[in-house]
Amino acid sequence: MELMKIKIFLFIFTTVLGMITPSSCKKDKKNNTPPVITITGKNPYTVDKNSNYADPGATAYDETDGDITTKITATSNVNTADTGTYHVNYNVTDNAGNAATEAVRTVKVIIM
Repeated sequence: MELMKIKIFLFIFTTVLGMITPSSCKKDKKNNTPPVITITGKNPYTVDKNSNYADPGATAYDETDGDITTKITATSNVNTADTGTYHVNYNVTDNAGNAATEAVRTVKVIIM
């Protein structure tokens, strides 16, 4: 009978101990690392005046979410009708709300 009490006590003790292990006592590890944007293609990019400009784009990777390239937003003021220096700005935010450092491509419109 005494052995049965010890077994019951050990069962209850290990069950309770399993519920309060250090992993459950730690704060939840939050993803606070921002994603990284990598510009693809040349930077700066040179294009001939009055030609079509097709932006080569960028990729984005987050250590928790993985490849989040499809979430990138790009804004551009490139105008190939006028010579000058323009910019394409790339931004992305991961699922935890961490924003990447904005990546910027410089586009030079010149007469070739």
